[in-house]
Amino acid sequence: MTTISIQSMFPLSVPLLAGALDRELRIVNNSIKTTKRRVDALSKALKVDPLRLMAGEIEHNDANDMDFIELEGELALLQHLESEHAALESVHICV
Repeated sequence: MTTISIQSMFPLSVPLLAGALDRELRIVNNSIKTTKRRVDALSKALKVDPLRLMAGEIEHNDANDMDFIELEGELALLQHLESEHAALESVHICV
């Protein structure tokens, strides 16, 4: 576990920091929801299972290459956002 120590002369620093963490968590949550909707829409439009695509079980061709790359990008973004969410959830402010 990593510990971060912050020294401040202002008593409002702790609530401001807690508020900033809460806002960031809300932003990441909204981004996850948006990205999931995008993944679902692309998957339906392309008639492809995203898990099979990421596993390399679905072949790219000239007709679908850019669409599949877009879906793979959204899936990578979703994975990153979920990791960021987990990291933010693990932060606890101790006074």
